[in-house]
Amino acid sequence: MAQIIKLYDYISRYEIDAYRYPSQFIRLKRQQWNKVSHAWEHNMFHTVMKVSEQPINTVEEPKGRFIEKIKNRLSKHEEPPKEAKPLIRDAVLDDDELQFAFTTVPRTKEDLKHLFLDYIFRFQVRWASSTIREKSSVDLAIYRDQLLQYFAKRLPDHYLFLYRPIFKLKNAPVELDIILIGTTEIYCITIVEQQNDTVFIGSKENFWLARKGEDQKKFLNPLLSLNRTGTIVQKLITSNNIDLSVKKMVISRNGYIDYPFVPYDISILDKRSYNEWFQRLRQTSAPLKHTQLKGAQVLLSHCVTNSYYRKEWNDTP
Repeated sequence: MAQIIKLYDYISRYEIDAYRYPSQFIRLKRQQWNKVSHAWEHNMFHTVMKVSEQPINTVEEPKGRFIEKIKNRLSKHEEPPKEAKPLIRDAVLDDDELQFAFTTVPRTKEDLKHLFLDYIFRFQVRWASSTIREKSSVDLAIYRDQLLQYFAKRLPDHYLFLYRPIFKLKNAPVELDIILIGTTEIYCITIVEQQNDTVFIGSKENFWLARKGEDQKKFLNPLLSLNRTGTIVQKLITSNNIDLSVKKMVISRNGYIDYPFVPYDISILDKRSYNEWFQRLRQTSAPLKHTQLKGAQVLLSHCVTNSYYRKEWNDTP
């Protein structure tokens, strides 16, 4: 499972220490999978699983308010404090344990894997929206975001995933696209999708054309946001002498992209070529690399964060 290291402007424990938490997550995930699968195989499922799940603090908030919220708070923002051991034990999230609350016993091993990934996904969202001392109000839509789940659940553990992060550049917030950090490459990804088999006609103009049967409509050129993301990532990686190549990609998983004169530094993947590329990513097996973690730390250090102290910290004299 790809590690979600940043969601929008939520606080993330990865930004506190990008060198520690990726390997810790992999260790916890493996330990818990061994425990869960052993319990299921030996009919000990109910005796090993937790009785109830710890609550996740979520607040429904309208979409499209991220930038507005940041502009209002940016001047008040303080750098996240260094991680420290809490004076009061965190009652919401245990850093050293994944807690499961399966309400039914899976019938097959495949069912077990899906349930396990569902819980790991929720755990990842908590790690990407909290630290021991602070947390962010998570939009409930995050837990239902199919695109986020798709990439997170299907890619290997050594991929680090920034989902629409907001960067602070020249005192201004800038919302970027998807950033996927591999061991040797960083993928800047823009997703272009509508109905199945829609044809997207690309150009250098400010708008592209989406055509489905007799219907067609204009939409904002996706290369505008992609180039913004790629330029910012490339600048930060280069200025910090990090040996990772940056690739910009426009992806349509269920449609076709017609753009004969695509810029040389942009890759187009649509229904004809996407699956081959994605399967290649899924089949890679590699340990986390220092250069990769360094790149993650640099990017995270330029992200905007909005959070508040946990109640137990505010109550501590």
